Amino acid sequence: MNPHAQTAVTEALHQAIATLGETGLQVAAIHQGEVVVDTFAGIADPATGRPVDANTLFTVWSMSKGVTATVVHRLVERGVLAYDEPLARWWPAFGAHGKGNITVRHA
Repeated sequence: MNPHAQTAVTEALHQAIATLGETGLQVAAIHQGEVVVDTFAGIADPATGRPVDANTLFTVWSMSKGVTATVVHRLVERGVLAYDEPLARWWPAFGAHGKGNITVRHA
């Protein structure tokens, strides 16, 4: 872990809680297989006051869209996927009901 990054991110989390109205936050960053930052702050359950800890689960809502897009772009870079190939190549059931020509690029 990078102690400088860990401290900076932890301080930023506490600042977000104090000034932006966030309740609880957790951040992990991994670079080239090494954990650079893994920190948390705040309250996990306002009703009980239970603090966020390393095992707190969060609902990610729309966060998965950005992660999914990043994974798709990396797979294209590595030649595993191509933007113009049909999604049905990888997910055959998706091609039902006239959707067989929808490509990775469309999604």
